[in-house]
Amino acid sequence: MSQKGEMMKELKILYLYPDILELYGDFGNIQVLRYRLEQRGFKAIIETYSIGDTPPDFKSYDLVFAGRRC
Repeated sequence: MSQKGEMMKELKILYLYPDILELYGDFGNIQVLRYRLEQRGFKAIIETYSIGDTPPDFKSYDLVFAGRRC
């Protein structure tokens, strides 16, 4: 955890198509990723994007995650 006066590092994650590609527990994977990042002193900001949403500015994210569909 961050100490008083210390800035917490942020990691911004874009989760693509969670409503369409959620087949193999990807939501759980994202939650575990958030937990592990926070345990290491990062603030995990997770945003989602799907069909019909306003297209994101991909350059503003540190990580882009897409589930898989077989």
